[in-house]
Amino acid sequence: MKVYPLFIALLSCVLCTTVSAQAFGTMCQGSFPNLLTDVCYDCMFPIVIAGSSINMGSISDDYDSGASKSPVCSCAGDLTVGIPSSFWEPIYMVDTTNVAGCMPLLGGIQINPPTNSSESGATVATNAQIGGTSKAAFMQINEYINPVMTTLGIISDNPCLDTRGFDTPYASWADPTWNDDTLAMILTPYAYPFAGIPSIAAEAPDAVAASTGFPLEQLFWTAGAWGSMYPVTGNVSTANTPEQVSHLLIARIFAKLHAAGVQQTTAGAIAQSSCGSLGVPQFLMDKRQYKTSRTFPFADNLCTPISRPLLLQEIGTAAPQYKDYGYFIFRKKDCCSTVAGLNSAVQ
Repeated sequence: MKVYPLFIALLSCVLCTTVSAQAFGTMCQGSFPNLLTDVCYDCMFPIVIAGSSINMGSISDDYDSGASKSPVCSCAGDLTVGIPSSFWEPIYMVDTTNVAGCMPLLGGIQINPPTNSSESGATVATNAQIGGTSKAAFMQINEYINPVMTTLGIISDNPCLDTRGFDTPYASWADPTWNDDTLAMILTPYAYPFAGIPSIAAEAPDAVAASTGFPLEQLFWTAGAWGSMYPVTGNVSTANTPEQVSHLLIARIFAKLHAAGVQQTTAGAIAQSSCGSLGVPQFLMDKRQYKTSRTFPFADNLCTPISRPLLLQEIGTAAPQYKDYGYFIFRKKDCCSTVAGLNSAVQ
């Protein structure tokens, strides 16, 4: 007689948890990107081989990373020589969401991590008490490694390509600093002098430079038209559109991973001479080395450097049914492919 009430109680708890999880899961939208149709492969161009540029795409945004333009290159690790190449590698996926545990680019699956109300995304009016319309926002973000070039077998046996398996190296809901600006600034103390007016003043020239090209490397503390690069959290003090918030958080997460020492750069002469697929450490991110292309809720087929105004990208994305967003990230890759017959490149 004592077991029956206990069984009923346990069954009720399980059913309540399941129903709650299902109801909560309906808040998560998403779709795994079709690697054939949703990825803007034009963003890989231009490709430079032995100093000669090849541009088969409709978009040719590129910058001089300082890598050698000569017909040969050398590897610092084993003194072998090879052929220099440069291209934009589609390697990362990033999604943004209002729901902690939601993973839009994994088909919209929803896990239920132990979170509190401060970790739920929202957009709020910041000066409604005086009739203002300024808004602030908070969103969660996930980063994935997806080596699409090797996954599809488009290029094989190339030491320049990242051959890591699919992985999820970062989920913001598991990061205690993601919703705490003060705690996050401990990782990037150099950002303190650039808060406030210096950050706002740098946004305009950085956005102008990125409008037709790439942002200004020297203005590392701003993301131009997207907003302030710091603090590297999900709190956005000026939220204009969902696209602007999502892009800003993409810039921030890569700046954060660089500062933490877990993100390397594959752009530049030093990365090229390392002759590896993962690059070399870079603690202060050069924001020119990344371009974004949206895949969810629908593909934009655009290649967007950090800081660029988002007039075209924002078309149709602020509809009420769109709460989650997903992007493919292209990174600049300067590499030295060693000549056959010599020692293989350092992986």
